[in-house]
Amino acid sequence: MGKIINILPMANREDNLQEIMEALQEVKDALVEVLDQYEEEGAEEKADTLMEALDALEDAYDVINDAVMDEI
Repeated sequence: MGKIINILPMANREDNLQEIMEALQEVKDALVEVLDQYEEEGAEEKADTLMEALDALEDAYDVINDAVMDEI
């Protein structure tokens, strides 16, 4: 997760949003792996907290996707 998105030089907003969506997907995938580990260990409180974070990331992804679709 060491990737930083450089938005300024890109001219196309849709490309910027697409890059952000890809980065969000990477974070979501990584979070699912960690969430699975906590669930396997029985750490329900941490798993619940991480599930809320995952839900928020999914919401952000959906909102950005809607914005991209509106511009097409």
